[in-house]
Amino acid sequence: MGFLDNSSITVDAILTKKGRRILSQGGNFKITKFALSDEEIDYTLYDVTHPDGTDSYGSVIENMSLLEAAPNRTDFNSFLVDGSMSGTKLVLDSTSYTVDNAATIAIKPTTQGGTAEQYKFSIENTNIVKFSSVPASNTTTAVSADLIAQSINQKATTTVTVTGMTSGLTKVITITVNKDVSSNTDPSQTQDDDDSGGNGSDTGDGLKAGPLDTLI
Repeated sequence: MGFLDNSSITVDAILTKKGRRILSQGGNFKITKFALSDEEIDYTLYDVTHPDGTDSYGSVIENMSLLEAAPNRTDFNSFLVDGSMSGTKLVLDSTSYTVDNAATIAIKPTTQGGTAEQYKFSIENTNIVKFSSVPASNTTTAVSADLIAQSINQKATTTVTVTGMTSGLTKVITITVNKDVSSNTDPSQTQDDDDSGGNGSDTGDGLKAGPLDTLI
C-alpha cells in the first residue's frame, strides 16, 4: 500500500489479477465492471466556518493523502455512504414547480431500492411556501408533505430540501411562486417561523446534507 501525490487531480486505475492475466495472454480484454472507493476521505472535515470563505471549506479534505488502488480488495468502506444502501435512490414526482398563490404542492418521496422511511422537509423561505400542516415551521418530518404557495408581491423562488431519515439521501426541489398583484408581502422580508421540526421528530442537530440523491 502507498500514497498518491495529491498536488494535482489523479485517477489511479489498476487491473485485477484476472484482468492482468487475460491481458498478458492476449485474450479478448474488455472491462465490464469497476469499483470506486473513498474510504480515506473523512467528510466530517468539511468546514463551513473556515475563515477564508467557501473556496476553503474543503481544503482539509482536498489536502488529505490518497491511498493507492489495490487489486486484491474484496470490500470497500466509506465515511459518506452506507454500503448496504448501494443503488438506492430518492425519487420525487418533480424537482421543479412554478405555481400561483394558494396552490397546493404535494411532495411524496419514495426511497427506491431501500426500505420505507420518513423524510425531513426543510423550506428555505417560508414567505414563499409554507407547510399546510405546520405553517409556523420551516421543517417537518413525515412520509410526505403538502405545501401551500403564499401570496407575494413579486415573483420569487425558494427551495425545499428532502432528506431520508434512514438513508440520508437528499434531493432539492425548486419552487417558484408567481406575483400576486393584490399582495403586500415582500418575499425577501424577515421570515416569521420557527425550526421546531413540525411534529417534533426533527433532531435539531443543525446538520445539512448535500444533494446526494444516489448511493453508488
